[in-house]
Amino acid sequence: MYDVVVIGAGPGGATVSRSMAKLGLDVCMIDKDTFPRDKPCGGGFSRTIIDEFAYLKPRAPDFMKGVAKVGVIHSPNRQVVLEGKVDMAVTLRADFDNVLFEEAVSAGSLPLNGRRAKKVIIHDDCVTIDLAGGKSVQGKVVIGADGVTSMVARETQLNKRWPSSSISACRVCEVPASTQDILDRYTDDLKYHFFANLGGQPGYGWIFPKEDTINVGLGIVGTHAQGLPSKFDAFVRFLKMKDLLPQTSDLSGAEGALVPTAGPIKQTVADRCILLGDSAGHVSPLTGGGIAYAMKAARFAAHVVASALENNSLDAVTLSKYQHLWQSHFGDEFRNQLLAQKIFTSPFTDLLFHIGSKDEKIQEIVSESMAESSDGDLDVKQLALRTLKVCLREALRL
Repeated sequence: MYDVVVIGAGPGGATVSRSMAKLGLDVCMIDKDTFPRDKPCGGGFSRTIIDEFAYLKPRAPDFMKGVAKVGVIHSPNRQVVLEGKVDMAVTLRADFDNVLFEEAVSAGSLPLNGRRAKKVIIHDDCVTIDLAGGKSVQGKVVIGADGVTSMVARETQLNKRWPSSSISACRVCEVPASTQDILDRYTDDLKYHFFANLGGQPGYGWIFPKEDTINVGLGIVGTHAQGLPSKFDAFVRFLKMKDLLPQTSDLSGAEGALVPTAGPIKQTVADRCILLGDSAGHVSPLTGGGIAYAMKAARFAAHVVASALENNSLDAVTLSKYQHLWQSHFGDEFRNQLLAQKIFTSPFTDLLFHIGSKDEKIQEIVSESMAESSDGDLDVKQLALRTLKVCLREALRL
């Protein structure tokens, strides 16, 4: 029997597996895919993650595909553009996730690749995980890091399913391009672009230029996402018309994905069980970014589980310390992002962009909120007060 069985070996699962193995625990890490594997994603994240998880520094050349330094945000009517200097590291998920996976294995985690976990049964003294093919493994604790459609969340009743209003459907493509073509279009700063409320739909499109690819994506709230592939094609045509994407771009590799964008689920622990990452809803409601949140939650989970195992106390009450930790460190960020999400998808968005175009501070705040590199809590009150100040200033000029 393992101390811990982790289901899902993405950024959250691999990080928690490595952390627990480093603490001396016997860890089994299960994933339905074999690594390296790709994942539909923008591939943007905070540069500070490399400092926070120092073991990634020596391996940065294995996954870093540049640092985009300027965010460009387009209003829904496409008439106003806001710019802000905010660094965002860019990567290919196949490379980044594989480095995290290898680090977890090097630390002592046992990987079970290409094995789908089908069922979780919580017993009084252990957890049984049934695998496709008829085999099973047992552990004292299970950690569900198995994504938006989490089997662990479903089986433990922590989250049976996301309502369509709580998820965003995305379509993403990593488009091959020459380095020179990328520099010509996006400059040495690798300007990355966001497009708010495309076609009046709640969501946004993006362009993230990288070393030799251009990541193009479109995400729309599930209640409005019918016909997403055709909407994505229309977005691509628009980008080509604006010369933001080469006419010869190959988008045959476009893939779909679902992302939870309504904030975390109410409860992320049960007896002998913890959820983290997308399975827990640890994703920015504003941008759909979740890499940093998953890795930070993983670090909290590792220490709580290690302590609980040492004290042989693995009930939900004991494990709830994990929930208190992530809530106290970044729980407020989700609430502020949800408020900002409502603001940026409201009928007043174009007006807000017009106001923002007259003030560099507002542009800086908005750029920070949209960039995957933003680690600070979005201060919606500050944004509102600054917007009011600009309105008064402009009125006095009349």
